[in-house]
Amino acid sequence: MNRLKLIISFILVCISSTHAQIDYPILTEFVADNAQIFSESQVLKLRQKLKVYETETTHQIVILTINDLEGETIETYALEVFNRNKMGQEKKDNGLLLLFSKNDRKVRLEVGYGFESIITDAISSRIIRDIMIPEFKQEHYFNGIDLATSKIIEIINDPVYANEFAKEEAKDNDIPLLVKIILIVFVTAFLGVFIFIGFKIFINNYKLLINLYKGLIIGKISVYSFPFMFIMAAIAILVSSLFLVIPTVILSLFLVFFISMFSFDLKIEPFLDFSFNQDNLSQTNLIIFLVVFLVIIPLIMALIKKTYSGVEPFKFSLKNDKKYISKHITSFGSNSSSLSSWSSSSSSSFSGGGGSSGGGGASGSW
Repeated sequence: MNRLKLIISFILVCISSTHAQIDYPILTEFVADNAQIFSESQVLKLRQKLKVYETETTHQIVILTINDLEGETIETYALEVFNRNKMGQEKKDNGLLLLFSKNDRKVRLEVGYGFESIITDAISSRIIRDIMIPEFKQEHYFNGIDLATSKIIEIINDPVYANEFAKEEAKDNDIPLLVKIILIVFVTAFLGVFIFIGFKIFINNYKLLINLYKGLIIGKISVYSFPFMFIMAAIAILVSSLFLVIPTVILSLFLVFFISMFSFDLKIEPFLDFSFNQDNLSQTNLIIFLVVFLVIIPLIMALIKKTYSGVEPFKFSLKNDKKYISKHITSFGSNSSSLSSWSSSSSSSFSGGGGSSGGGGASGSW
């Protein structure tokens, strides 16, 4: 799992380095029409509506239009703009960003923490799908955005209406119980086969590593051959562990997702919240993990096997015992090759109040 975290952390670092190359807008108005999709009167109307709403409630709804995302995803772009401009009030986090990308034909509602229980991902998605996208397809950009902001204000101001809106969305997207059960059984069985195969290959390779250590300490594996055979065994174990861990993680997330669909009020976000820091991902911790996993544990188990088998005291040799290798180690080659073949196949000026967003909201395209 530490190896998986290291890989994910590397990807996040690469993504963050890409963020630094984009000049994200610093917003000074409630409507920043950088893509010039509105007329001057339309901009003034939207700014006035959103400014009055902030004055009355302190809630900040901001509209940003851009020509393109400069190769970035709309989710990442919106989150960066939101947090850099600190939308919403500090501790209230009552900000909302409507991001419109003209050339990419994409739109997103980025919701502050304080609004996530009201403007949920499902409600955001429905506003985009039912209100904005139909208008955008006809190039009525102002109508779509004006109607969407009015609907957002209506939902925030009336929690009862928000609940009814959410119930209608849930009813529209409801999946029959029998279909849910069949899907869960099918996916669990399918991924379970991969987990079982991965577990078997992993255990077999780990047993071979233990036998390799045992052969070294009883003089059946030469001290010259051991390093090369150890490297091959270690590679096979690490690769096979991925075939075990990845399907297990996918199955876990799938089950959490479907359990949440049974109305148990279970949020998925905590299960997806990988927390990385420099200490957890340091090279020292990775080395310690590999030493314990590939050296200490198998060596201890080899010593236990040696003790229970009643083999003579420690004995190191410069020659290999072909009979021992044929019986305990040769299968390593076949396991490795089979694993390899398997893997190859598979004025109304705006100023942020210190709020933040954790990525809640929804995106759409037309």
